[in-house]
Amino acid sequence: MAANHIAIISARRPKNVPKMHAYTGDGATWYVAQGDGDAYAAAGAVNIVEAGDLIAARNAALVAAFDAGVNCVQLSDDLGGICIVNEDKSTDDITLDEAIGFLQKATEVMGVRLAGVAPVANTFYIDPAKPIRDRHFILGDFMVVAPSEPRFDEQLRLKEDYDFTAQHIQRYGGVARCDVVMAKFAHRSNSGGAVSYRTPELEQAAIDRLTSKWGDAIVPNPRRPNEILFRGNKVKSELAR
Repeated sequence: MAANHIAIISARRPKNVPKMHAYTGDGATWYVAQGDGDAYAAAGAVNIVEAGDLIAARNAALVAAFDAGVNCVQLSDDLGGICIVNEDKSTDDITLDEAIGFLQKATEVMGVRLAGVAPVANTFYIDPAKPIRDRHFILGDFMVVAPSEPRFDEQLRLKEDYDFTAQHIQRYGGVARCDVVMAKFAHRSNSGGAVSYRTPELEQAAIDRLTSKWGDAIVPNPRRPNEILFRGNKVKSELAR
């Protein structure tokens, strides 16, 4: 497996360091909010970058990885397990390294630069006959990004992974969402991070920004206020022009 820069994107959550250390050891770099470094070091983090807000942290991790000529693996700080879904929809636990290897291989096979996991850790939504989808949303909580041009939109404070996915589809013709790899995250039940500033107003501002950039690829979710549905097939690929 080629080298990877493992970046844990975190803010105001030093309590999560020991749990994540069990997955990554000292091999990960923590990208944290300005002024948080000492708290993360006290909790046991070794490699720490005070990068600023969420988008600055994500982009700093991309730059560090690509400058070194390696893939960027971005992880949220609340990983709670990873498994792979079998043909009969049973699951087997796998290691983080195994999951990264699966995603990395998917980028190579599909000829794309961005891979991710199933957005919901529930086998009900998984079709083992379609293990990889090429124009579907890539969740920012766990993604593998090969050296590439897109960066996270600095005008977004939320939903930045939708925009990043669309950029990759536009630039490289697709992505590799590995639906048979499922990772559990605490998401909004985990205090700190984006949870600390998420409001309906910010959600709507993000949706407006996404709609202005991607048009019909972004539609409101009729069942969940302030949420959207991503239609990657509506993103025009530069490769097709």
